[in-house]
Amino acid sequence: MGALKKVVLAACVGVVPASSLAWDAGDLDRFLGSMSCGKCDLAGANLVKMDLRAAELRGADLSKARLMYSSLIGAKLIGVNLGNADLRGASLFYADLAGANLGGADLSGANLVGANLTGANLAGADLGGADLYGANLGGADLRAANLASAYLYDANLAGAINAGDNLETATQCNTVLPDGEVSNSGCGDK
Repeated sequence: MGALKKVVLAACVGVVPASSLAWDAGDLDRFLGSMSCGKCDLAGANLVKMDLRAAELRGADLSKARLMYSSLIGAKLIGVNLGNADLRGASLFYADLAGANLGGADLSGANLVGANLTGANLAGADLGGADLYGANLGGADLRAANLASAYLYDANLAGAINAGDNLETATQCNTVLPDGEVSNSGCGDK
């Protein structure tokens, strides 16, 4: 490699945050080629506005990944680490996120219609304005999660941890609350 290219590359690496270089390039290539990559290291990957429908990523590390406005419709994300990931406006229709770590993730405005979030860690996640119509959050950890203006029509929160403190401004209709009671407080709102 020429001396000038080495200097330019060194300068670029110094400017780019380390977290954006964390993913494994081989794992990323394998995933993008097949839409399947269990237990892949994609931490910090930039997957903004990508069509990732029906992707198979069980157990993968997508912590701090950028997935804004991406389509993950029907994706298999069981046990995936999406801690501190940016999923603003992402489409996660019927995605399976059972047992996933979404702690600190930004899911504001995300579409989670019919998503399976059973036992997921959503502690500190931002779900402001998210559409959780028919979503299953049974047993999910919602400590310090933001549910402001979230839409919870037909959602199941049975057994969810600390969800009660975060539901005041969420739209609830036929919503199963953590204690098993059904809330219809917002049935006329949408």
